Amino acid sequence: MLSLSMTEVLDNLEDLGVYITDRQRRIVFWNKAAARITGFAAAEVVGRSCHDKVLSHVDRHGRSLCDSSVCPLALAMEQGRARTPRTFVFSRAKDGARVPMAVSVTPIKDAAGVVVGGLEVFREAASEVRDLELAQTVQRQWLPGPEQLARWPFLGHACCMAEMVGGDLVRVFPGANGTVAGLLADISGHGVASALVTGFLVSNLIPLEGKVRSPVEILQHLAGLYEQGGSTFHYYSAQAFVYDPVATRLHLANAGHPPPILLEEGGAGRFLDLPSDLIGLFEAREFATLELPDFTGKRLVIYSDGMTEAPDPAGRRLGEAGLLAACQRLAGLPPANHARALVDHVFAYTHAADPVDDLTALVLDGFGLARVR
Repeated sequence: MLSLSMTEVLDNLEDLGVYITDRQRRIVFWNKAAARITGFAAAEVVGRSCHDKVLSHVDRHGRSLCDSSVCPLALAMEQGRARTPRTFVFSRAKDGARVPMAVSVTPIKDAAGVVVGGLEVFREAASEVRDLELAQTVQRQWLPGPEQLARWPFLGHACCMAEMVGGDLVRVFPGANGTVAGLLADISGHGVASALVTGFLVSNLIPLEGKVRSPVEILQHLAGLYEQGGSTFHYYSAQAFVYDPVATRLHLANAGHPPPILLEEGGAGRFLDLPSDLIGLFEAREFATLELPDFTGKRLVIYSDGMTEAPDPAGRRLGEAGLLAACQRLAGLPPANHARALVDHVFAYTHAADPVDDLTALVLDGFGLARVR
């Protein structure tokens, strides 16, 4: 029978750093692996607060995680349940280096179920982060860049992925006869698997460039790929469009995506209800469509469901009404600024280090007289 103390057991975890805090986040235990990974000996940190310039956790954007409103350990103790952040955190080692880590936290409860402290387990994740950074670089090539936005100034796009790579895809490309075609697709799930599906879709949209006359063609093409087994186990929603900037005619087609928002230049706004099925859930290839024969003086906002489903710290979702109000309030901005401000607004609403779901907005503007040159 083993006769090891809990301290001895935790010190035998060679690759897992472990530290324990009291309710005020003062460190009361620091195992040997934690010392090896960070360079801080137990004698240097025990008795100090974990947010007192010890690890100085930041997220992938460089934002501090030491404030109690976003600290995973503080939130675990406050909520009384374990938490595993979806993304990596970056801790400061004794030599000043930033060390990427995968972290899990849990509250410690006494016999009466009262939270008396917290426990964090962490491990080095440098190789995983390097791989994800490469995947992130590749995925960013698929999103509309400055060159596209300069070519089509009536378009604006912004996104904030829930993880280093995500499942939201925005693609804009030339359609037939001087039109502009595009879509916003939301792949089920997050992370690398969903990101790979977005890459598959991008490569299969290339043959449509310069040929598409209707957004239905785009969705039918994607549905056909799914039926051929190209996106097994990942269904997705998509909102496609074809815009003629000379005739100012906009044609929409929807496959299970949230209803887009139509804004009028005078300030009015409403949702365009286009109910239809997700691609991959059913075999049917009928998609809801809508044509706006004169898009002058209007603006369309297409978004992923992460925008309306984003929760505040109390769990209240922003909802359609909240997003519509933000769209109307920010409608005076140029399209690119409008999209960025919308995503920033939703992110601020959550008060989170990372969003629960990918946040993406695509703005198509008819307020001005922009034309394809």
